[in-house]
Amino acid sequence: MAEQTGWDMTERELRADHVLNAYRERRRLRRGDDTWFGDGEGLVEVAEQGLDAEALSRRRLDVIQEAVDVGMADELAEMLYDVAREEGLDPVLAFELVRSGLGVLPPRGGVDNAPEFPTADKYRPEWLEPPVDPDTQLRERTLRLSFRRLRGLLDQHTDDPAEAFRAFAREPDVGPVGY
Repeated sequence: MAEQTGWDMTERELRADHVLNAYRERRRLRRGDDTWFGDGEGLVEVAEQGLDAEALSRRRLDVIQEAVDVGMADELAEMLYDVAREEGLDPVLAFELVRSGLGVLPPRGGVDNAPEFPTADKYRPEWLEPPVDPDTQLRERTLRLSFRRLRGLLDQHTDDPAEAFRAFAREPDVGPVGY
């Protein structure tokens, strides 16, 4: 596993701690005080509960703009936000994960690991919905599987989210399995 990313296990665990600390600091700066008290509940979709449509839209634009400001492609930033919401993670936490590269790196072979899909479904005409680019599909699946894995670990380690992040760092990155 170390040859896939070039990181050893202690470096991966340090990155996991960094992601959690960066997320905590980002929440503190955004809200003016520390609203995360060590439980894992704030790391999942609870962060956006109670917001109206305008506040959700503003938060979406803020997260995407912040990702674009650090050099992330805007398509990836939008995909990151949407996939994180669908998988039940706080999009700001997902942004920190992608920014650190922990657990969300695509396989080295890239699209070579993805199966060949027909360009059109026989029941849906191609003009109705254009085919998805294989790189986009691979990136979306990598994000989805990584976020789902982290969400499962956060649900499993509800008392200690730092342990969930260490467990996430100990597991191998999403590989060609599942593509």
